[in-house]
Amino acid sequence: MRIRTTAILATAAAAATSILLLAGCGGSASEASSSTATSTTAVLKFGGSQGGNKPACRPRPDCSGANLSGADLRGVEERFFIGANLTDANLAGVELRHAHFTRADLTRANLTSAILYRASLRDANLTDANLTGANLFGADLRGANLSRANLSRAILHGAFFQGTTCPHGKVTNIEC
Repeated sequence: MRIRTTAILATAAAAATSILLLAGCGGSASEASSSTATSTTAVLKFGGSQGGNKPACRPRPDCSGANLSGADLRGVEERFFIGANLTDANLAGVELRHAHFTRADLTRANLTSAILYRASLRDANLTDANLTGANLFGADLRGANLSRANLSRAILHGAFFQGTTCPHGKVTNIEC
């Protein structure tokens, strides 16, 4: 049975057990498993027929509007977000080092203080995204659309720009 809930986060404070289901990405509740955490921070784990940390919501997750703010996503397969719809998603403060957001739609996404160290945002749509204070050190922004995105205090050192549309709308091969 499919569930259209975008994100469900349930935390049992006493046991410090967190469950995060991305059932709205096309998976089902039975395809996600729980994980015990040392704090109330959510730990994203996937199970099901694909095994390991491979998500059940392949190939193009629809996580639009998901609230993953502050979630610990370090165990998520790096390629999980390729082509994902993360329109209006709240990813504030998440750690997604080396994650692949290639061709992902992050329109109006909140990525405030997100750690996207060496992440691939190649050909991603970041129109109107909030990247205030985000760490994009060494990120691949080739072909990305950053139109009207907020990059104030963002770390862009070593980021790759080629055919990148900057917040002011101009295409650059150097940096925004």
